[in-house]
Amino acid sequence: MIDPALHTLFVGSVAVGVTKFVPVPVRFGHIGVDIGWLDATSNATITLELTSTQADVFAAGNAWEWKASGVAVTGPVAAAAGGSFVNIENVRQQRARLRILGVAATSNFDIRDGTSGTESGGLP
Repeated sequence: MIDPALHTLFVGSVAVGVTKFVPVPVRFGHIGVDIGWLDATSNATITLELTSTQADVFAAGNAWEWKASGVAVTGPVAAAAGGSFVNIENVRQQRARLRILGVAATSNFDIRDGTSGTESGGLP
């Protein structure tokens, strides 16, 4: 049996005005992420960003290093606990991350890897 903790990408809070970067694996050109917010007050903007550079995944970086993927990511809007799936194919870039910006309230997340496969060009 596989330990679910091995697939945890981030569990924690993002405060108002704070930007959190969460590395996301890219496996065989696929990305799958399960984003859960754990309460009815979480409020954040989430963007899936991509790069093929060796830019630091945990820093904002230069504008040319990390670019928005164009994939719409549903985030919490202070209405109810809930979640969202991000599933895309034919990813041509080697690395991905979620950029999470706390908007109007501290947001509590449980973000898990949902991509099948065993190899990743995006994470060590």
